[in-house]
Amino acid sequence: MRENLIVGDRFEGVLLETIRAKGSSRPRVRPLEYFDQEIRVEFPRHLREENPLGTRFRADVKVSQKTKNGQPWGNPYLVATDSSIKKLDFKPKKSLKAINLHTVSDRAYEYIEKEFKTEPTSINFLDFREKAYQNANVSPERLESTYNSTKRSDIIKTYALSRANGKCESCDDDAPFLKRNGEPYLEVHHLVELGSGGSDSPKNVAAICPNCHARVTHGQDATEFNDRLKNKIVEFEDQLTE
Repeated sequence: MRENLIVGDRFEGVLLETIRAKGSSRPRVRPLEYFDQEIRVEFPRHLREENPLGTRFRADVKVSQKTKNGQPWGNPYLVATDSSIKKLDFKPKKSLKAINLHTVSDRAYEYIEKEFKTEPTSINFLDFREKAYQNANVSPERLESTYNSTKRSDIIKTYALSRANGKCESCDDDAPFLKRNGEPYLEVHHLVELGSGGSDSPKNVAAICPNCHARVTHGQDATEFNDRLKNKIVEFEDQLTE
């Protein structure tokens, strides 16, 4: 444990872990060495949300403290340097994921057990496809609890990304880059928007690259482009059913 922290001090390669902190609905990060585990760590939000709780990282950290009227205010905390963050090959005992409930509040989260592991060697795609269909919401007008609808949507989104397997389901090109967690970056598009009566189901979602997503949203041929993509997804899903 480090005591009498001095603002501005830097420490290299500190072991950190994502957690569900007491008294906070948001996923947090704690140090596992050198520091009191109760000390707050400022850490990129997208990494806290994209990875299950218990994921471990190493990062350089700096001791910081807020000020009020020119005087120190609150307790010192650690700030992780974004460019130094490295995800470790460590498997949490339980895969619990934090889902942000944007429709409720930017600070509101639910925690769900991930439906499957993302490593290709551990995915039984057909089993997960069956689970996706079981969780499909083909009647979006039906009222559901926020928790259930969030869980269902997350399963359908994850299924689309799994089905794409790193390639845009529109242009068939590889994802343009890898996210910091090593997963290909694709965006999940509802072929018929939920607000227009579209279903949250495998046949109504496509995992596509940012360029195709922009085209299907803003392009002059957006409607025709979307229709071709819709036919492609439906045909592919029907082939898997046969």
